[in-house]
This record gives sequence, structure tokens and C-alpha cells, in this order.
Amino acid sequence: MRSALGGIVVVAALAACGVPAALAGERSLQWVFFRDHGSGASLDSALTAAEGLLSPRALARRAKAIRERDTPAAADRLVDERDLEPAASYVSAVGTAGVTIRTISRWLNAVSIEADAEAVAAIEALPFVAGVRPVGVFTRDRAAAADEFSFGPAAHQLEMLGVPEAHAMGYRGEGVLICVLDSGFELGHEAFDQLTVRATRDFVFHDEVASYDPTQDVPGQSIHGTTVLSVIAGYAPGRIIGPAYRADYLLAKTERIGSETRVEEDAWCEAIEWAESVGADIAASSLSYYLWYSPEDRDGRTALVSRFANVAFERGLLIVNSMGNTGPREWSLNPPADAPGVIAVGAVDWNGSLAGFSSVGPTWDGRVKPDLVAMGSGVALVTARSRDRYGHGSGTSYSSPLVAGCAAIVLSAHPDWGPEAVREALVMSGDRASRPDNRYGWGVPNVRDAILYPFLEGRIIDDRTREPIAGARIRWEPAGRVDSTRAAPGDSPPRGTSQSDSTGAYVVPNLPPGIFRIRVDAPGYVEGVSQRLEVPPSLGDVNLELRYQGK
Repeated sequence: MRSALGGIVVVAALAACGVPAALAGERSLQWVFFRDHGSGASLDSALTAAEGLLSPRALARRAKAIRERDTPAAADRLVDERDLEPAASYVSAVGTAGVTIRTISRWLNAVSIEADAEAVAAIEALPFVAGVRPVGVFTRDRAAAADEFSFGPAAHQLEMLGVPEAHAMGYRGEGVLICVLDSGFELGHEAFDQLTVRATRDFVFHDEVASYDPTQDVPGQSIHGTTVLSVIAGYAPGRIIGPAYRADYLLAKTERIGSETRVEEDAWCEAIEWAESVGADIAASSLSYYLWYSPEDRDGRTALVSRFANVAFERGLLIVNSMGNTGPREWSLNPPADAPGVIAVGAVDWNGSLAGFSSVGPTWDGRVKPDLVAMGSGVALVTARSRDRYGHGSGTSYSSPLVAGCAAIVLSAHPDWGPEAVREALVMSGDRASRPDNRYGWGVPNVRDAILYPFLEGRIIDDRTREPIAGARIRWEPAGRVDSTRAAPGDSPPRGTSQSDSTGAYVVPNLPPGIFRIRVDAPGYVEGVSQRLEVPPSLGDVNLELRYQGK
């Protein structure tokens, strides 16, 4: 996996095969994690200094969710202890153990070192060291030789969502931080060799290890989480590619298989609070809690997890959660899928028909759920506890990470959008957006359309020959009210100019809500003018036929 600081590192192949990463006399690469930031200047002065080191863009990004809700007074401070440098005395003490310090990470409160086994043992014994994790070295040869867009068996589940087009546009989740909440994660599979993991945490046993621990876990504990992670983040061209394989990840272990208790619900809430505090943009959860909740409790504001989800959404964290596999009876959705602040995802099969197991709505207070659906039958994924095997799985557990990956793609394209804008764009890109129901919600989203939402698009053609007109000038302008206050800084202005491509096609993306008119002219043609066009929703097929002069 790639380090949080951009250098490329992966779980070593030797470790994946069960061979110790650091043999006697050999030097290995390790991450050393510190327990705290040590003593020194007061926390308040340290945070003030840390805030001064952030760029205006970084501060704006942290504040965008607050800005979107128009409640700037809620932002007391945009930095926390994660922005502080590791204690210099800690770094110095590690360095005196006879190691080479490679990288210092503020966010991880850690240093990357090169050391032999004896030095590693000495460092682990230091009272301020929380733990040491081995890393290895990734070679680019194999990845560079592979076709980046060879989706393999995962092709259909991505094509249904428009992911290949979004990837071709250059958006694969870059710059987005996603927290995956599940049963545990094994990262030794080849599909995770390029995965960026910023932090892991076990909320079941309260440590930093989110992988399988035979001293604590039952066999198979990490299988579900590993397969879910592969659906959103896996990258092995020709075998599997996840929609958001270029995003950064937090991994939270919250579920203990073999039982279903309220303790796991508490762990989920604790993980959401942690993810929000760390700065995650999206939480991807294929977990739900229903055994102790009646249908009357599924109103989006009663279940503990649903209440947590709503607070998280208000604070800028977008939660994408599975509907559950207890369908198809009414009110079979499982918290937190009932929360208004959650994108609840159901499952469809290869042909787009609702899977028989997919939970359905409505919520007890009558709101439409699910919000969206994605392929959840026969989904391509990795085989857990293996290095290079693959398989298929079914459940809303696998449709949900597909949609979470789409949300990351949209946010990657629009880093100035908050969670409400991302949610609206995805929902309104659904193939049932004009007729949502409690089985499919707003349908299967199209992430390419969500990136452009709301948009005008069409083709410019010759009215007699029906041939496309390339290079036609397209001008859009207000033809009535326009609410520019609802547009993000990077969206299209209410007035502008574009050109048709070689096929005569054009698109005007990310318009503010309002009423517009399109004017088109091309050399030798009479100007064409559209009727009044109101967005949102997106309007495709705004085609204009131009008449050649002199006819």
C-alpha cells in the first residue's frame, strides 16, 4: 500500500507468505507509531502554529461542509492534534537506536524507518511507542505493464454505474478520504498492493490492528471486510478494479462475527465519530443493526446508529450504507439505512432487476428508501486470506461499496462540493430519478452524469444533411431566474461559451439552478436558439438543427 505521505509501500511478499519480514541480520522497512505528542508547548499554542502552516486551500477544504450549511459559527478550529509534528524527543530517541529515519508523518504521528530486528525490538520497548508495523517495497513494473482500465470480471458492475467513463475523465477517487467500517481487513492480497491506508483501528478490542488476530478473533473474522474493501478499492487490472482505487482509506473494525449485540452498534458509532474527527469525507458501511429495533423505530431518528449518521452528515461526513438483506417485505430496511443523512443502497442483479434479498422501504415516517441501487448479485471481489485468488459474492454489502466509490469519484471531481451536493448529484443521476419508489429508490446512478450535474447537453447538426456540425459555438445565458448562490466556486457560471466536438456534441456542466437559453452559431449557418430550459434536473438531448445560409 502507498503510505499516507505518497511514497509507495506495500505489505511485503515475504510477510504475505508467512515468512518473517525482518530476518536476523537483515534491515527492513517499518512504521513506528507514537502514543502521544509528548510534552512541550501548550496545546492551544501548538494548534495555532499548526493552523498557520496550512494553505488557504486546505483551510477552505476543511470548512466547506460548514460553508455549505451556512453555519460558519460552528467552526471553532480547523486543526487538531493530528496536525502536530511527532515529538522531536521521540523521533530523536528512535534515531539513536541505530536506524535510518525515512519519513516523518504528522497525521499518523509516526516515523518510517529502516532497521534490523534488534533495533526494532528495542524501539518496541520504548514507553512512548504505540506499535511498529512492517512495510515493504512495491515495484511498478507489473502495474506499468498492465492496462489500467482492464476491469476484468468487474467490468459489468462498473459499467452499470458509468465508472469507466468517469475513470477515463481522470477521476478515480484522488484526494478523497474514505473510512470503511466492517469486520476486519487483510491487506496481503495483490489487489491491495497500491492501496493507501492512512490509519487503522479496531473498535472491538480497542487497538490499532484492524486485521485478523487469532488470539482474539474467531476464524473467518476478516473475510467480509476484506471482500467489501476489494469491491471499492481493489486494483488488479484484468482481475478487479474498484471505482475509487486511488482514494485514501481509513479502516475501522467494528463488527465481531458470530454474534449480533448492541456492543457492535456502539463500536460502529465510535468508529463514525473517529472517522469524522480524522477528516474522512465518506464512510462506507455494509453493516446494519435491526434485531433490537421494531419497524416503528425505523424513522431515521430513533435508532442510535441513525442518530449518529445524521450528526455525521451535518458535520460533512457522507455515509453510504447497505439497506440490508432482509427483503423484500415493506419496512425491511435496517438502521442506519433509514437515516435521512445516509445514502442507503439496495441490490440489483446483472440485468438490473431488484435482488430478492434486498431490503426495501419505506421508512416508518413514509420517506422513500433505498436512495440508490447497484449490482449486488455475483459481484466480482477478492478471495480473502489469499494472495491472488478471486471470486464473486452477493448482498447489499457489495452494492453499497460500489456506490460509495461513485460518491468518492464525484467528490474527486468536485473537491469544493459538500455532502449534500454529492448526494443530490448521485441521486438525481439515477435511472429512476423521475419516478423513485421503495424498491429501487432513485435507481442505478450514473457517475459520469453525477459529475456533470446539473447539465445541458445535446448535439448540433445540419437540418438537411443530418450531419454533425463540429466547432459550433454554444452560448448559454439566463432566460429567467438564476440562483447562483447555490453553485460551488468551481461550477459553471450562469453565462458562458463552449464548442461542439467532432460529433457535434456539447455539454454545459454544473449549472446553477435556474432557467437558461442556448444560442448556437457556426460559419455559414443561421443562428439557432433553444426554448427556455430549466435546471435542475439535468437536461440531455437539447439538440439544435442549424439551417445553412442561402437555402
